[in-house]
Amino acid sequence: MKLWTSEEVKKLAGRLVGQLEQWHADQNRGPLARLRRGLSEATQHEAWPVLGGLFGELAIDHTVFETVAGCFALYPFEAEPPIGNFGDTMRRTMPDEKMRDEKEPHTRFRRLLAYDSRDEICLQVRHAVRLAKSKDAPVNYRQLFVDLWWWNDRTKVEWAKAYWQVPAEIGGFSLAGVGTPVEETPTLMPE
Repeated sequence: MKLWTSEEVKKLAGRLVGQLEQWHADQNRGPLARLRRGLSEATQHEAWPVLGGLFGELAIDHTVFETVAGCFALYPFEAEPPIGNFGDTMRRTMPDEKMRDEKEPHTRFRRLLAYDSRDEICLQVRHAVRLAKSKDAPVNYRQLFVDLWWWNDRTKVEWAKAYWQVPAEIGGFSLAGVGTPVEETPTLMPE
């Protein structure tokens, strides 16, 4: 099993999305239609020849390739210049008054952050991209590929900061120490 570097994953993302953009610009609907069918478990195998032709066996039955390629084929809208991460996309699906409402539970976005596995989040992102399409919210597919590839707590924090627009001066925290038990001070017990 190959260990990937961040630069290698960014290059994979760039190659994939660059090809998708080219097919979209050329109105080459055949491969894009097959990639859209890759979003359904029943027909995902139809995307494999397209993805395999670009990346070999690495991309066949790989949920990140299938998700990003299929979602782009479904909704090829990226803002120029590109927006941030998928947290920014989800923020743009919410009306401003709901974002300002302190009682708004933000259930849809919180649910995305609750998924721990790459396979789970990829399935949910497919639905979230459909929502983005319905609200004309752009998606940064290169960043989405990278985020799904490395799906972890750090990615979740970055999405949350973008969604709730955490100011830079207070957004520079890390996950160092998360999960580390806190030392307890002994307390006196009554006899």
